[in-house]
Amino acid sequence: MIQDIAPAQFSISYDLRTPQSDSILCIFHGASVLGSMPTEQVLALPRFCELNVPADACWFLFSISGQDYFWCRKTLRPAGGDYRWLPLRASMACAPQRDAFAALTARHLAVWYSANRFCGRCGHAMVRDMQERALLCPECGNLVYPRINPVIIVGVTDGERLLVTKYAASHSATRTYALIAGFCEIGEAAEDTVRREVWEEVGLHVKNIRYYGSQPWGIDGNLSLGFFAELDGSDQIHLAEDELSQALWVSRDDLPRWSNTLALTWDMMEAFRTGRQ
Repeated sequence: MIQDIAPAQFSISYDLRTPQSDSILCIFHGASVLGSMPTEQVLALPRFCELNVPADACWFLFSISGQDYFWCRKTLRPAGGDYRWLPLRASMACAPQRDAFAALTARHLAVWYSANRFCGRCGHAMVRDMQERALLCPECGNLVYPRINPVIIVGVTDGERLLVTKYAASHSATRTYALIAGFCEIGEAAEDTVRREVWEEVGLHVKNIRYYGSQPWGIDGNLSLGFFAELDGSDQIHLAEDELSQALWVSRDDLPRWSNTLALTWDMMEAFRTGRQ
């Protein structure tokens, strides 16, 4: 998956260091990142020495195997040269995978920083906390931590069959097959979210829910929690057409092969196809 960058090591350790000449800058415009593709499927993010930006506009995010990554808060507009706006979803399939993962994770933090410039309690401008990754209101002491949205993804199985879906056009631009997914609600355990989402989206009951794995998904600020669950009772699908355009049972042998398993959904479908689940 996208976070599997070994032997490189991701470190979220926090401080207020300033960029050095070789520090990598993550700069965003909507869901695009500033970068270049020196060759097909290779992603290059700019270094601090390559752009005319002040050091105080760059906030330290994290490091990967000793390489520092910063978010540049200054709005830039590429004017020729090597760098341009690259869609994040496309860049996640580029090498090196450590930089693709870094871009997705940096986007998560950049959106959080941008959305919390002012205190939600008193309206005062927020500042970075000196000790931990949080935003502090110097007026009232309000402390705000990064927002992480828990999401479940569930592969519903019935013997040798897997339930796959496609989103409705109004709900997502994604046209490939996916698994049932949804946000955990307040007061809800992840397993309860699995049961509720399956019932709401396709009108089925499930049993024997078992955990598969997780994935940080920085594009949307989510933490995806993957589960498999067995059909309990009738296999008759009742489609929630406001969210899904299609849901169908596909046998293990008829599932398409997923050569790209960077996303948890794809990894889970490939795990079922190959008999690992």
